[in-house]
Amino acid sequence: MKFSLNSYFILICFGVSALNAATRKQVRDRNRENLIIGGQKVPIDGAPWVVSIVRNHQLICAGSLLTNDVVLTAASCIKAVEPAELLVRGGTTAFKNSGKLRRIKETIHHPKYVEGSHAYNVALLHLLRPFNHTDDHVGQVKLPDVDSTLPSAINIYGWGLSSNKTNVIMTKNLRFTKTKIYSDKKCAQYLTEEEEDTDYVFCSGDRTKISDICTDDPGSAAIFNDNVQFGVVSDGGACSETRTTILTNLAKHTRWIKNLLNEFERENKNKKTH
Repeated sequence: MKFSLNSYFILICFGVSALNAATRKQVRDRNRENLIIGGQKVPIDGAPWVVSIVRNHQLICAGSLLTNDVVLTAASCIKAVEPAELLVRGGTTAFKNSGKLRRIKETIHHPKYVEGSHAYNVALLHLLRPFNHTDDHVGQVKLPDVDSTLPSAINIYGWGLSSNKTNVIMTKNLRFTKTKIYSDKKCAQYLTEEEEDTDYVFCSGDRTKISDICTDDPGSAAIFNDNVQFGVVSDGGACSETRTTILTNLAKHTRWIKNLLNEFERENKNKKTH
């Protein structure tokens, strides 16, 4: 089919008028958000460990429950924020309502974390009150062994767009997408020269997929079989030029995390005896 110059002009005008100023702003705002494009919906019993981290009624990051009162997330989510400013919502796939809200007693990020880096982008949130252990909608992730080998692919969970069409709003429910894990050599292409301890980082993505993580969903869990969490999303994603997600390798932080969990447990026991 051939088009005249007038036809092209009409098509261009139609496209410009359809995407009005409000819509363009909405698209820009979405691209700045931390979203998953597409993916599959997740029922709460499919990811009972997932939580949303909220500030001023806005979703800022995702996280996962290590225990009923400890949340694992990215250090970039909480380093510059007071614990009193945050709430954690669990027991639901929605980030705006339902489930249970918990306040945070303290936040601890890895002491080696530097803004903009990925190797140590991990943090724990110690909740003021635990989630109910008898709640069927609440569960926990497992940490990988220190010497664990990364799988070939990983499932990443988060909230975001159900489509990349401009008229689709942010989904209310949790979604997940499966991405391939890159080789160390390929991953190194997406890291800055200043990034140290590159074995503490891994990358995933799939340029052939429409359904993929968008921007970065920081703090989101990268899960393999049996709810083992191998990574925390740090940066990147399908909305970036590289369509690559950069993740902090949790196997390298298992000892640090377990030491903190033991400290929290001792604190809880001391609190009960006094």
